[in-house]
Amino acid sequence: MKIKKMMRKSVVTVSPGDTIVKVLKLFSENKISGAPVVSEGKLVGIITDSDIIANLDTHTPKVHFASSPDFLLIMAGLKSRRGMNEIEKEMQVMKKFRVRDFMTEEVFTVGPEDTITDAARLIHEKRITRLPVLDKRGKVVGIVARQDLIRALSGC
Repeated sequence: MKIKKMMRKSVVTVSPGDTIVKVLKLFSENKISGAPVVSEGKLVGIITDSDIIANLDTHTPKVHFASSPDFLLIMAGLKSRRGMNEIEKEMQVMKKFRVRDFMTEEVFTVGPEDTITDAARLIHEKRITRLPVLDKRGKVVGIVARQDLIRALSGC
């Protein structure tokens, strides 16, 4: 089966200058855990919940996240451990972080004419969870996540 038949065509993208708080809200609202980073119509990186959690733990050691990407759950966790003033200070720090500070610049991609076997092999070999789908001009036209591959392979 070709990627174009099973890819998600509605892709949430972010820009390098977007704030991490904005990205977390987008992830939560769209029930996703990662997004391609696009600048001037070209793919320049990818950002995932894991990138954000790992980097925030590194840059703000007082902020310790659970494994959930859901912004509201993260906030609930922060509120349960800290006073309101401390949370507000930490949120101000988080608002300064930009996608460009956390994104992965080396992005593995597939094309619409590639097969799901190609995508599955790449996801497995590179230990990644999603692949942006690029047309011949390099424009993001879709995305394939592990769940999409499982759905396609199972015939759902």
